[in-house]
Amino acid sequence: MTDKTLPLVVVGVDGSDDGLRAVRFGTNVALRVDGEILLVNAVDDTLMAGAWGVVYDPEVLQSAGLTANEQARDLALSLGLPEHRIKTEVVMGSPGGVMARLSEVASLVVVGRRAASGVERMFVGSTSVSVVANASCPVVVISAAAHPNPVGQKGIVGVGLQTSPGSEHTLAAGFEQAHRLGARLEIVHAIQPPVGLFARKLSPAQLDEQVRFAKGGIEAIANEAAQRYPEVQYRVEVAVDSPINELVSRSAGYDLLVVGVGESPIPGLSLGGLMRGLLAHAECPLYVARG
Repeated sequence: MTDKTLPLVVVGVDGSDDGLRAVRFGTNVALRVDGEILLVNAVDDTLMAGAWGVVYDPEVLQSAGLTANEQARDLALSLGLPEHRIKTEVVMGSPGGVMARLSEVASLVVVGRRAASGVERMFVGSTSVSVVANASCPVVVISAAAHPNPVGQKGIVGVGLQTSPGSEHTLAAGFEQAHRLGARLEIVHAIQPPVGLFARKLSPAQLDEQVRFAKGGIEAIANEAAQRYPEVQYRVEVAVDSPINELVSRSAGYDLLVVGVGESPIPGLSLGGLMRGLLAHAECPLYVARG
């Protein structure tokens, strides 16, 4: 179905504004990397059977998927991607599972994020969570409602850096995305102050010492990573706050927020509260690198 000599961008298509936002982002990536795009509409087979028997006609779902793919294809063409580098498929199966399987042959997966406003933002869509947790390649999660403007207008890419194994891969992905967008890079690390009734309280001087120590270590790693991208200007920011508060508040000023997720021996259980919180509340597209 695809030319394996070209980078492949897989995009989830469902006919929604979020899906079209994903198509636009994925198409622009394919144009920059001289790759091709696979537009996929997954027909969730759980919709076709319920407690009262058949709920949806499979032919109706198939037709709706073809219509959504055609709309997405027209958008990719309008953005300048050659027709021979655009593929479309309607696949039977859960959207999260389908996208995770396709990620095994993709360079990047792009999905739209539902529930982008009001109380709904407390519950990020299950498809986004499933894809991020189980994908074999990097994933971009994007929302038409939460971040509708074209990516690249702000000129800053953020990378949320933790001290867990695999952080070097996340940092490298941050430099790569800043290079791709011609943007500056802001490397952010948040030190969570001790909380709880029995937590050992730290004095302002002790917190300052932790900040200086963390910043020095991150700058040393960043200096090494920056050698591959000498044209990317960057700075290191270390804050005393919860990581979710710090990254969400900063995300409004980014074109893209790069974060990392590690490998989990149990599929689907690698996402912690920080990642789920960012999926629900980040105010810019989220690029999830694999550790």
